[in-house]
Amino acid sequence: MLLSIVIVNYNVKHFLAQTLNSVQKAIQNIEAEVFVVDNNSVDGSTAFVQEKFPWVKLIASTENLGFSKGNNLAIRRALGEYVLLLNPDTVVEEDTFQKILDYLDKNPDVGALGVRMINGEGKFLPESKRSIPTPWVAFNKIFGLSKLFPKSKRFGKYHLTYLPENQTNDVEVLSGAFMMLRKKVLDEVGLLDEDYFMYGEDIDLSYRVLKAGYRVVYFADTRIIHYKGESTKKGSLNYVVVFYQAMLIFARKHFSGGRQSVFLGIIQAAVFIRAALAIFRRVISSIGLAVADFTGFLLIALLVKDIWEYFVHLPNGIPYPAVFSTIVAPLYAFIFTALLYLTGGYRRPYQLRSITFGVLLGFIGIATLSFLFPDINFSRGIVFFTAIGAFMSSSLFRMLDSYFRFGVPFFTEKVHQKVVLVGDAQEVQRVWQLLKYDIKYPADIIGWVHTESQTIPALEWLGNLAQLPEICRFYNLDDLIFCNKSLTAQQIMEWMQVLAPMGVNYKIAPADGNYLIGPNIILMGNHSYEYFRINNQVISLQKKIFDLVAGLILLCLFPAIFWVFQSPQLALKQLFFTLIGRFHIVSFTNLNNPKLPKLKPGLLTPAVASSFPNRLTQQELDDLDLDYALHYSLGLDCRIFAKGFRHIGDRSVL
Repeated sequence: MLLSIVIVNYNVKHFLAQTLNSVQKAIQNIEAEVFVVDNNSVDGSTAFVQEKFPWVKLIASTENLGFSKGNNLAIRRALGEYVLLLNPDTVVEEDTFQKILDYLDKNPDVGALGVRMINGEGKFLPESKRSIPTPWVAFNKIFGLSKLFPKSKRFGKYHLTYLPENQTNDVEVLSGAFMMLRKKVLDEVGLLDEDYFMYGEDIDLSYRVLKAGYRVVYFADTRIIHYKGESTKKGSLNYVVVFYQAMLIFARKHFSGGRQSVFLGIIQAAVFIRAALAIFRRVISSIGLAVADFTGFLLIALLVKDIWEYFVHLPNGIPYPAVFSTIVAPLYAFIFTALLYLTGGYRRPYQLRSITFGVLLGFIGIATLSFLFPDINFSRGIVFFTAIGAFMSSSLFRMLDSYFRFGVPFFTEKVHQKVVLVGDAQEVQRVWQLLKYDIKYPADIIGWVHTESQTIPALEWLGNLAQLPEICRFYNLDDLIFCNKSLTAQQIMEWMQVLAPMGVNYKIAPADGNYLIGPNIILMGNHSYEYFRINNQVISLQKKIFDLVAGLILLCLFPAIFWVFQSPQLALKQLFFTLIGRFHIVSFTNLNNPKLPKLKPGLLTPAVASSFPNRLTQQELDDLDLDYALHYSLGLDCRIFAKGFRHIGDRSVL
């Protein structure tokens, strides 16, 4: 056996499928075996591999062993002269293994080898080549000097940024996402250190290979896609803790004396600084805009009160009491902020209709409270102009946030993406139908590109592959979807790198698969239950809050609007049961549909938002329920509620 490939998987079965498809093509002329070690995934990975890839040697663990233990399970069974550690979210070129094996045969002093890695956007991943994190190297990395002086041999050693991306070189550390090793070297230096659960094990193994007298090489003549970070986000507090714990293990194991003390001091400082930054980023990301909104609304309410008091109220009366500034104005600000949240005003990409609806509901809510509680009823003019100011300030804050994050104001962001498919006619036709009828991808499909023109109904042939850059510029494309059955992995990676400066997003449609894969996203066909948006726990909580708020608003307004309901008595009873959690305001028409997640009965259904709800067929009603489950949002609930609240009480849910 020449080559043993080891892949440790945890809950990324669709990325794994793409990896195995590319591996299968790359080992066609090589005597190889492929191990998949599943770390007790809950996404059906083991059954999926058994069904779709029966040629794979599957090792199903009953617990999450981590990266090192998982790899070691398979390495102990490996028969190959070479062992490759490969991540489950990668794609290899068709000739990647052959090129590497040829190089290793000609260079027997090379003990470990890594390759050039690009991410899902076609950009080079600097962790493809690294240095041992000595105290000095770690200091430069942690405190940002390596980023400030990337071309300096003194400061840029962590990622060896002074070495060309396209040039093969000896390095010190390889990425565990793709690490080829000679089996005899592993037998000599030992397997992966199982003290590391995740992160650091690749540094440790690379260092042991170097200490044993072998070369560690970054091989630039082939490349892979590494989607990277599907299970762990590098900005998260969890990543900071796990990564730096791994660095502490490495320091205690390989450094001694003063060198160890210095390194441990740097790491401990780094943990504190990076953890503080991670917490700060999370807080700012989570509540920063809400704090800005609340502050802006409060200041606007106080300013409007002062202007209204001076020009309208004082000529005929006395100044407003201090309770307005201390209690009422903050209450106004809180109500506007809360209703903006409930209507989706904090969800990106920001949309004017969510902001408008949130401010409108805030105005209605404050007016209702003022009517019910005369002690806080000062002036409808103040409420009205505060609402106008709230709309303007919240719009401005979102425009600035979108501009500084993405370079565009929020009102220019497109709901529908401009997309071009790349592949032969037959595969493009299949993927087009998948997008349109199964995934229901919100995109304007401009046309398709391949080497020669053919006729596809409803799709225009735009040009050949060589014209892709011109096509991207001319149509100002958002997405390119590569059909993996029509193109080699090498072709796809080449185009990803060529087009990367244009800011185009990429997705790959696996051969005969019913899904698309892109950076941090899987778009599923057949509407698998696990991908229903309404199943999300945060979304579920938002829905409960919406039920409570909407129910309270209607109950407060009921004495004034009871006449709009067909059966006021039944509507009142239903609203009461909604407040105690027995019903949702909005739910499915058919609660017994086995294809949908379970929901409580609803006072309204998605059908009430249609123009002629009574004329819909059962299939159309089922489609509306399915669309509601797939694309649920608070804004959607609010639109259904606003359009159909008068129908509460029309149907019996008791």
